[in-house]
Amino acid sequence: MSSVIESVDLTLYGCPMHYIKAREMVGRMEQNQAILFEINNGDAVEDVIKSLRQDGQICEIASRQSLTTTVKVIRQI
Repeated sequence: MSSVIESVDLTLYGCPMHYIKAREMVGRMEQNQAILFEINNGDAVEDVIKSLRQDGQICEIASRQSLTTTVKVIRQI
């Protein structure tokens, strides 16, 4: 079972900084810990999910709001 350790707002960052910031945060986590990222709707959501999955992490959309999406990431490697 993964425990959510933090929720991070990435809405102030543009491409590619939202992914870079997310990758840095995930890199500091223990294996099987989870983190929530708040990301502006649009390409940014898919870019972050795709990139973190390529890094070997588990990513899922936790919720969608009118302007943002919350992505849950579980560190695997």
